[in-house]
Amino acid sequence: MRRLPSLRGLQAFEAVARMGNLAGAAEALRITPSAVSHRIRGLEEELGLQLLRRLPNGLGLTAAGRRYRAGVEDAFAQLARATAELLGPDLSRPLTVSVTSEVGTRWLMPRFYRFRELHPDIDIAILSTYHPTNLAAGEADLALRWGEGNWPGLQTEPILRFRVTPLCAPELKARIAGLTPAEVVAKNILIRDIDDSYDDWDLWLDAAGAGGVKPARHWRFEDYSMGIKAAIDGQGIVLGYLGYVEREIASGALVQPFDLTVPVKKGYHLTYPQERLSDPRVRAFRDWVISEREPALREQ
Repeated sequence: MRRLPSLRGLQAFEAVARMGNLAGAAEALRITPSAVSHRIRGLEEELGLQLLRRLPNGLGLTAAGRRYRAGVEDAFAQLARATAELLGPDLSRPLTVSVTSEVGTRWLMPRFYRFRELHPDIDIAILSTYHPTNLAAGEADLALRWGEGNWPGLQTEPILRFRVTPLCAPELKARIAGLTPAEVVAKNILIRDIDDSYDDWDLWLDAAGAGGVKPARHWRFEDYSMGIKAAIDGQGIVLGYLGYVEREIASGALVQPFDLTVPVKKGYHLTYPQERLSDPRVRAFRDWVISEREPALREQ
């Protein structure tokens, strides 16, 4: 007889392992954090092993949990593929696209009306989250994901590449006129992302010869648009991603204190499991996004 633990317990474990905390897992599973905790305790009791341990900033995997996670994720991915092959795409539910609020607000939404005009019969659900959705397990059909495009098991299409440069309010630019980048950094607040992996300030500072300079203060935001608003209000200097901030620059709300712009390695990619292309809605959305990307990337 096969030794199979509770499916609900496995779902809870996979979600916590991916999100790193109970709140994120609860949001993904649409249950309460206490229910997630209860399911994981039940799974650990079934297995007779501790899979998770508490850390100061969330939950971490034990050695057993790390070993188990890979097998559980593979199993869910195989179940999703087998179900899709057996039943075909589920056209009764909306096509789900996972995005961060930044790329959703600043890139997708301003042009999304064109997709609606081309495909008025496709219902779409936009899932805004900073946590990578598990596409293999069917949490979303496609995602616009930030990174270098290396996600095993997923197809990737580069969509957005950026150059970066500092931006600030015109009044602040007037006060720092004539100063070197190093002098500006030492006397001002740098507005940064709360997650350093999303932050390219260090790349620009190194290129400007100010890499070793300590800013007067860092102010960190998870939401890039909030950081932009803080810079508009004169509360610091934000790193502008050219391709996102043209509206603020055109209106004069933000200006460049320096001419130097630097390309960044990471960008946004459209990602999806290859088998999802059996759904005509996925193909339609993928083809439309590719048609909207930068001309230089469109030729790839």
